[in-house]
Amino acid sequence: METNETPLSASAKTGVSRRGFLGGMAATALGAATLASLSGCGQQAPASSAKGEKETTALASGNASFKEGTYTSTQHTPYATAEVTCTFDGTGLGSASYTVTATSEKDYFPLYAPALEELCETVAAAGKTAGVDAVSGATFCSNAILDGVDACTLQALEVTAPRPEQLNPQQAGWDTFEGTCDKVFSPIKLGAMELPNRVVKSAGSGVWADANKDKLPVAKELYGTMAENGVALNLLAGGNLSGFGILPDSLDKIDGTLDEALARAAELTDAIHAGGGKVGFQMCFGGLAPSVPDEVINETPVEDLDAFIDRVGTSAERAKTAGFDCIEIKGASADALNGFLTRRVNKREDEYGPQSIENRTRLFSRMIQKIKEVNGDDFPVGALINGVEENDSELGDNELFMTLDEGIEIAKAVEAAGADWIQVRVGAKSGEMNIWAPDVQHIAPGADGLTGYGTVFDYASHFDGVVDGSRSGFASFLPMVKAIKQQVSVPVGCAACLDLRLGPDYINDAIAQGDIDLVFMNRPLNCDPELVSKIQEGRRQDVRPCMKCMHCHDNIGSNRAVPSSCRMNASSFNSLTDTMPEGMVPTPAQKARKIMVVGAGPAGMEAARVAAERGHSVTLYDSEMSLGGLIPFAKGVKGGHERFDDYLTYMAAQLEKNGVDVQLGTTVDAALVKEQAPDAVVVATGGVRESRFSGANVLDPKDAFSPAATGDKVAVLGSGVQAIDFAAFLVSQGKSVVILNEGDAAALDKGQSGWFKSYMLPYLRSNGTQIHSNVQIASVDGSGVAFKTAAGLDKTVACDSVVEFYDMQPNTALANELQKAGVEVYTVGDAAEPHNIQRAVTTGNLCARAL
Repeated sequence: METNETPLSASAKTGVSRRGFLGGMAATALGAATLASLSGCGQQAPASSAKGEKETTALASGNASFKEGTYTSTQHTPYATAEVTCTFDGTGLGSASYTVTATSEKDYFPLYAPALEELCETVAAAGKTAGVDAVSGATFCSNAILDGVDACTLQALEVTAPRPEQLNPQQAGWDTFEGTCDKVFSPIKLGAMELPNRVVKSAGSGVWADANKDKLPVAKELYGTMAENGVALNLLAGGNLSGFGILPDSLDKIDGTLDEALARAAELTDAIHAGGGKVGFQMCFGGLAPSVPDEVINETPVEDLDAFIDRVGTSAERAKTAGFDCIEIKGASADALNGFLTRRVNKREDEYGPQSIENRTRLFSRMIQKIKEVNGDDFPVGALINGVEENDSELGDNELFMTLDEGIEIAKAVEAAGADWIQVRVGAKSGEMNIWAPDVQHIAPGADGLTGYGTVFDYASHFDGVVDGSRSGFASFLPMVKAIKQQVSVPVGCAACLDLRLGPDYINDAIAQGDIDLVFMNRPLNCDPELVSKIQEGRRQDVRPCMKCMHCHDNIGSNRAVPSSCRMNASSFNSLTDTMPEGMVPTPAQKARKIMVVGAGPAGMEAARVAAERGHSVTLYDSEMSLGGLIPFAKGVKGGHERFDDYLTYMAAQLEKNGVDVQLGTTVDAALVKEQAPDAVVVATGGVRESRFSGANVLDPKDAFSPAATGDKVAVLGSGVQAIDFAAFLVSQGKSVVILNEGDAAALDKGQSGWFKSYMLPYLRSNGTQIHSNVQIASVDGSGVAFKTAAGLDKTVACDSVVEFYDMQPNTALANELQKAGVEVYTVGDAAEPHNIQRAVTTGNLCARAL
């Protein structure tokens, strides 16, 4: 393990373990200039403890009695962890120092080391922290030292101060990659089917149609690539099979003859087999519409269920004919088959009723048995079930919701019926994301456990206490999987943010300890279909990081208002369409050209990366001393959940790998372009901030990072994703926030994924945030904001500060100047059309493909 030390004085020593690439970023990724410009950026670190009454009285009277010795206290900033050490004699504080034990490139401790060392000396000389000012520009580092000294003082006074308990505290250190993942890449048998490793692509989503409105070529490219890169088993969602004549509700809805339909399906299975993988598909009661009204569960006659079982057999036979290796039956989430399993839905009074586990699992068991009957006992069948349920919309009202004990018995029943593996997830009454994407519960800074209904899960008790939400959603279901695995003999696994890139060692250790057998993934594999082979080769730095932003499910999360996409992978939802007819892999350039990319934000970095990958000579410029554009700003606002450090580290590594010449701290103008004489220029300089008001209390977003700058009540002018995320950041600091939106309510959180929006807005409202839409802002002065409401009434909101966070405007000045000079120029990202990171990455990628 490599240890990097920053040369500081003895009282300000830094020792940092950099594990893989997550502990620190490439040297160019973040620099001093950006750190200085974002002074105070980040979530306010809580004080380590409140001063006790004994300390307050003793210090005030000057009669404090200190126990001689050396004391330590661990303190955290948004970007570092420091151990503060103090020595005391019988009369008071003798010395104070700190050691940085964990850091990131945005850590201010190294940058301000001399001043922070002087702060330690000042505190020691004063004998107390009261009256000692923080170091300007290093508020959080200073507070960490001052809070640490206070905590050590309490220890020396032998005072135990009560600490406020944090609901759902978060862990650190689970995201290492120091081993080989040997257990992940060990073989396993699912019934008679042997897999070379434990990675399964879960049936969490389908593919898009190509330029000819055909899904088959896209599926062959995407799933074939996954198989070639080590995905052992690819389970397809039902939507991938529409038109193939396989699923129960598509038997009579096929184009052409049945033989022709099955031959098309065989093209897909052949492509996956050619890559070295196995392939199955997911079957459920209800076919392509698994979520059905409760009446379907409760009122479908037995003879119709008998007919359905016959159709299951026909479907299974056709699947085997088309080359499928296995079938997984979905009886989880809020799907129709799960309706038979849970007593809160199932009200039948016959042999399929809720009176016993046998009755509740009867339809599920018959489906398993029918598939085995027609395809043979050696044909593998898996079961996807809920292990436990929770009433997410009305926390605590769990009557008739499935308990863990019931989930265990259901698992035993499907195993007895012949299931060869079991995949487990949780059930919930209302929120789909709570079922299979528990990471969405962590999107607001300092508010882990969001339900989507303005409340917060207590992971210690809700879901029977077997959901572990201490790692920002990663591997949340492992305790539940372990509990069920202990009661059955077939392999058990789960998905739900079990991202092999995020926590390779953690997952490998869980397999080694016997807690889990199978690693199901969906979003990470769609983001990087080569993920498995890269991890197996020890190349985590080359894995395109899934940032759990949920744009890939926007079409559903936004009620079809926004098409699905991928923040990191521009080929996702675009490959083989008219937008990207060449497919996932960019074609090599016919002629190498000299390309100049101006702006190192998401659009510029992506354009530079892809252009260089195609064979062009690329130089990337930015006036800042760091890569990322607004990414460091976003990290400061949103916290660590979306892993922006991973994104910057990945991009820095890819730029270096592809030979991009990165020139930071360089302002590009027409004169420099003329001097460099590139063949083409890509302008990715980001959008322009708009300001409409002035005054001492009117702040630019960056100026508003400092908690002291904003006061207790803040008005945010604007309603897009940046404004809403910033409002959540303010709420995390304990601020009172009002949002003034000049558009209609549909414009709130524009640019955010639909699912994120459905969690973020209830969170803000439940924390007292006032949101006014369709307003006309009239004026801003020292007392607040005057505006006209949607009802036509004049209203004034009193506040301490106003943050202007309107949607950004295009920034085309340089591009226009270059175009007039006859330069071949392209404008991408926010410079052309401000929106969000996903749109910026896609425009940069498409531009580079066209160069």
